Amino acid sequence: MVSKKDQGVITKEPGGDELVLKELGYLQQLKRSMGGFSSFAISFSLISVITGVFANFTFGIQQVGGAIIWSWLVVGLGQLMVALVMADLSNRFPIAGYGYQWSSRLTNPHIGYFVAWALLMQFITGFPGVSQALVTTVIRSSGTGSGEWIITFLTLTVITAIMLIHLFGIRLVTFVNEAGVWAEITGVIAIITILGGLWLFSGKFDFSNLFESRNSITGQSSGFSEFALSLLVGAWCMTGFEAAADLAEETQQAKKRVPRAIIGSQAAATLSGFLVIAVILLSTGDISALQDNNNSVIAILGSRMGNTGSTLFTFVIILSIFACGLASMATASRLIYSLARDNMLPFSGVLAKVEPKYHTPRNATLLVWLMGCIFVVIIRHLEIINSISAVAGYMGYCGMLLSTIFSKKQFRNTEGFTLGRFQKPVRIMALVWTTIVVIALTVPSTHIPGMQETHLPAKSTFVALLVGTILYLSVVRGRINTKKAGPPRTDYS
Repeated sequence: MVSKKDQGVITKEPGGDELVLKELGYLQQLKRSMGGFSSFAISFSLISVITGVFANFTFGIQQVGGAIIWSWLVVGLGQLMVALVMADLSNRFPIAGYGYQWSSRLTNPHIGYFVAWALLMQFITGFPGVSQALVTTVIRSSGTGSGEWIITFLTLTVITAIMLIHLFGIRLVTFVNEAGVWAEITGVIAIITILGGLWLFSGKFDFSNLFESRNSITGQSSGFSEFALSLLVGAWCMTGFEAAADLAEETQQAKKRVPRAIIGSQAAATLSGFLVIAVILLSTGDISALQDNNNSVIAILGSRMGNTGSTLFTFVIILSIFACGLASMATASRLIYSLARDNMLPFSGVLAKVEPKYHTPRNATLLVWLMGCIFVVIIRHLEIINSISAVAGYMGYCGMLLSTIFSKKQFRNTEGFTLGRFQKPVRIMALVWTTIVVIALTVPSTHIPGMQETHLPAKSTFVALLVGTILYLSVVRGRINTKKAGPPRTDYS
């Protein structure tokens, strides 16, 4: 049964995707124009392998040397467990709001709210973080320095440009995003082909760099703690594959295509990142020299591909980061839209409105833009913004996985992808993995250059969760208890 609050404009009789959405309690309001590749691209660009390797490779190789390739693989396998669970849920519930909707329907809207808040903090902070990373990459590649407020102004410009693209509808977003994804795929293939080819033609088939493990800070062989820290390189990078699930209401044949996009993007990111790291390590003669360079990826590309190759690669990085920013805003705005139409946020009536011409959640998009601008102006430290994004995202994963494990609800069989009898073991393995990552991100003492604070990721995320808790106690809890908020109750299962 569709609740009155969800009555909206629908242009045709429900059928297929629209019928499933109606069974979940909503009428079709967003525009379904995304195909299979578009769904894959939105997730793959949010993971952004090239961006992740470019930004974090130096940290990882300083911790464990060439063994960074194996920690990347461990993260890939751990995240695959999470992706499998999400693919199974996205087939059963192909709906915007993903983790919020899943947790609310599996348990209750109270738990769903906190899962949603954690996931929302991941993207609300991740979006301005990505935008600032784009600006700093351009400035660094140009060889010119800029003051703090110049960087802030340019970041605000990038945030606004991405917002304007979103206001013209999902078709334009997917077109620009797919261009960025094709650039990234081309860049990955070029790096693997060129560096791998040079290594093959050298005739020196030495694999020792892949197994060399030394911490450049201590000068000693890397131990368990160093390897644990090196896992963060992949953990920071390999998130975002759930974006396809959040845009399920804009995807054609969502029950089939969204699970494929989630698993396919995560698997492609794991494999492509593994091969890129492998050819970089095999192409360098001296791991210690690579560890001592603050821009180790650019250094090896410059030495093997020349300045022209290095410049082209930097251009690919810039396009990839921009596409990542587009995907990040898309995911955050759809999550806000899903929460708002269920009256789970202040000013829900305004935030749930859909722009009639382009069928996009305009007001939710404007809120993401506003929050991104506020974060950049007030905080201005990329490290703080990124630390909230990483920890909050994995905490959201944990909450979602706990909901799947402890839910007592039975669901009918469904066509398409399902974990079947492997549901419980895969969910437990995914929960163990995400818990380990949360501990790795928060427990070790951290030091950010130029700042006195330690345990910054834990402290900053605690503040973000405290804000969400205050909002829950003051507004949301009462609405849920009086049945004025939460997903519609339907017979769909």
